[in-house]
Amino acid sequence: MNKPVIISGEASETDSEDEAPKKEPLIVTAPIQGAVITGEDSESENENDASICSAVSALNEVSSPIKKENCDKYDSLLHQKLRECNGKLHHDIECFCQNVIGENGKNLISIDQQLIKSQLTLQNAVTSLKSLGANSLSIKNKLHSLLSAQFIPNIKVSK
Repeated sequence: MNKPVIISGEASETDSEDEAPKKEPLIVTAPIQGAVITGEDSESENENDASICSAVSALNEVSSPIKKENCDKYDSLLHQKLRECNGKLHHDIECFCQNVIGENGKNLISIDQQLIKSQLTLQNAVTSLKSLGANSLSIKNKLHSLLSAQFIPNIKVSK
C-alpha cells in the first residue's frame, strides 16, 4: 500500500489564479525599418572597431538616398540653415561630452594614483607599527629582567 506523501510548503493555487488575463495583440502603426549589412562578423577585439565603423558607414550609405530625397523636398534657405545649426550643435555637444569625459578620466587616473600611494604608505605604517610593537615588547622584557636581578648582593653589617 502506498502511504500519502506530505510536502511542507505553500498550498496549490486555484484554477482561477492560473488563468492568464487575455491581452489585446499589439498593433504596429509605424513600419519597422532596418538595414542588412552583409559581411563576416569580426572575431577579435581589434577588429570590432573597424566593423563598427564599417557598419556605421554602411548605415549612412543606406540612409543617404533618404537624405537626398529630404534635401530635395526641403531645400529652402531656412532648412539649409537649420541643417547647418543642427550639425554644429551636434558637433559642439559631441566635443563637450568628449572634453568632460576626458577630463574626468584624467581626474580618476590622478585619484587612483593618489589612492595607490596612500595604500603603500599605510602598508609601510602597518609594518613599522608591528616592528615597533615587537621592539617595545622586547624592551619591556629586558627592563623587567634588569629590575628583578640583584646587582649588589645584600651586605650584612654586624655591630
